[in-house]
Amino acid sequence: MKFILCVSGKIGTGKTTVSKFFKEKGFTYINMDEVGNEVFEKKQHEILNVFGTSNRSEISEIVFNDFEKLKILESILHPEMLKILAEKTQRNLNYVIEAAIKRRLNLNCDINLTITSEKKIIFERLIQRGLTVDKIEKILRAQEDIIPEGIVIDNSFSLKILNRKLEYIYLFLKRSFKF
Repeated sequence: MKFILCVSGKIGTGKTTVSKFFKEKGFTYINMDEVGNEVFEKKQHEILNVFGTSNRSEISEIVFNDFEKLKILESILHPEMLKILAEKTQRNLNYVIEAAIKRRLNLNCDINLTITSEKKIIFERLIQRGLTVDKIEKILRAQEDIIPEGIVIDNSFSLKILNRKLEYIYLFLKRSFKF
């Protein structure tokens, strides 16, 4: 039986940490940002024709300042991303799919985990990664449509607390879906 667990949430909330927890439990891990990067490389010529550049930093600046252009970029990338995802999830395995923009991609999941964090914590984490306050604010504005759904996990606390929550959720899923 195939089981698909989607992990969504805004930037800096801990989606990767949560996804890797499930990977360690034997789930096949798929990161849709990585799939998007792969498709971006394939579609560079088309992106260059539409935006006048295929430089990632320049594209990021363009789309996070103009949401209509973000929609155009997504219309170029998303169909191919979904095709690759379908190919990667053909087998009857347990999958954990990390996808901030799960809803925009219209992903079908058996269960969705939405990871949230206090805004202050998100900013602290992202500043440590080298992002500027201005960049963080622009990204978060572009992610306003990422809303809590499914099982919601507040990751504003320690890694120990997060792991305890994830163990409970894992046991619940294991019993409920018999994997």
